[in-house]
Amino acid sequence: MTRSSVHATRVPPRPAPADRARTLLCSASQLRLCVGDRGEEVPRHVVDTDGSLLFLAPLDSPAAVLRVAPRLPSPLVSAVAVDVASVPQADRVRGRVRLTGRLERADGSVPEPARTYLVGPDPQAAEAAMPLLRLRPERVALAWWCEDGLDAAGRAGAPVRDVPLAEYVAASPDPLVQLESAWLPHLARDHHDEARALAAHAMGGLADAVDVRPLALDRHGVVLRLYLHGRAHDVRVGFDRPVTCGCDLHDAVTALVRRAVPGHRGLSC
Repeated sequence: MTRSSVHATRVPPRPAPADRARTLLCSASQLRLCVGDRGEEVPRHVVDTDGSLLFLAPLDSPAAVLRVAPRLPSPLVSAVAVDVASVPQADRVRGRVRLTGRLERADGSVPEPARTYLVGPDPQAAEAAMPLLRLRPERVALAWWCEDGLDAAGRAGAPVRDVPLAEYVAASPDPLVQLESAWLPHLARDHHDEARALAAHAMGGLADAVDVRPLALDRHGVVLRLYLHGRAHDVRVGFDRPVTCGCDLHDAVTALVRRAVPGHRGLSC
């Protein structure tokens, strides 16, 4: 699975590490709070506009000490979010981000929609049982195992990289983050031939034995993972311009398909 020289000249843009970290935290299917040698699963969390994490701490969590002793200095804690692909893969974990910092009581500084999502319709009862906490990161570390994150054997091998804190705070989640988890399975299930055509066009040809599976979606394009003889290779198919909503996404993908398959009518939905 090698690119021809014609198709290797243009490198599609991709999200910056800080944007990737913010997006991963917003969409993470798993979040684990680590205090010392203890770890607790966090069932719900919200990423505030400044990049801090808001969540409820169960009573048996070490973080719940802030409920009974709010002026006690917080220990250094880490929150680890895991990103899992919505389309089945040999390895569905796409990346991981770790925020390290100190906790504080959120109190009245939480936007009302976020508070309602976290604590439910009766905030006083919920917060009496579980304190609403904020983790302000002092360090952000990202590992992303898509695209350049695969080693020569097609296995996840990307190093963990530090994301500059100022860049993380200023970053924004990808505008398609809410669409990705449903749209990628739709592409795999209902438009498999078109996905293969996109991969073949990007690679300058594709063997029949190659298995093509959608892996990621962002405003810059679609990432497809290609499997052959137990090895994997990722290819990014870039949009002509950044996409910001579902309607633009449909038009952008239709344009890519028509380019890959001249005369194609485009995606029906």
